[in-house]
Amino acid sequence: MHCKYHADRDAVYFCASCNAPLCTNCAEEVQPGTYACFQCAMLQTVTSVGSNILERKEVALEKEARKRKTWGAFHYFLVVCTVLLLSMWGVILFGGKPAPERTATMIDKNKAGRVLLFLVNGSIKRFAHYEGNRYPERLADLVPKYLHVKKNQRSFLAEFRYARDPDPKIGYRLSLARVKTGEMNITLTAVGVKYAIREEEGP
Repeated sequence: MHCKYHADRDAVYFCASCNAPLCTNCAEEVQPGTYACFQCAMLQTVTSVGSNILERKEVALEKEARKRKTWGAFHYFLVVCTVLLLSMWGVILFGGKPAPERTATMIDKNKAGRVLLFLVNGSIKRFAHYEGNRYPERLADLVPKYLHVKKNQRSFLAEFRYARDPDPKIGYRLSLARVKTGEMNITLTAVGVKYAIREEEGP
């Protein structure tokens, strides 16, 4: 039997795919002991390469999907935590539910006057929210419903100067009772915050 492509040469192998007789020059060893003609060998090579590409693509897509799923859940967790934190501080500072019992602990740890100033201001806003848009006559009226402090801690209210303002738009004025000359004096009202440098030392 002669080679399919060389009629003057004897066939030594047979193509494993199309069974064509092949001489030693025309036979391609595609696997150990397995031979194929040039066309079948090329077809197997292309098929193999295509399969490898598809497999690699599928693996890459699976990795990308897992990565997106992981990061998506992580980002969702961050967004939820951020919203909860902002909501909590919004309730504390601008109204909503009465302040949590942790307020007293916060007062113990934060003796800085300006921190306490904004904390008390939030309590005043809660008072107005639940008491028909009116403001307390004195800061002691905030305790304990809107400002959770113990009896022996109420003395810290003396660190503030508070008064209701005749102008309903302003509502009230809250500031630190003792501000040294040259320091920033902060006055909180129902309409916002006013900053001014203390020119004369207060009592």
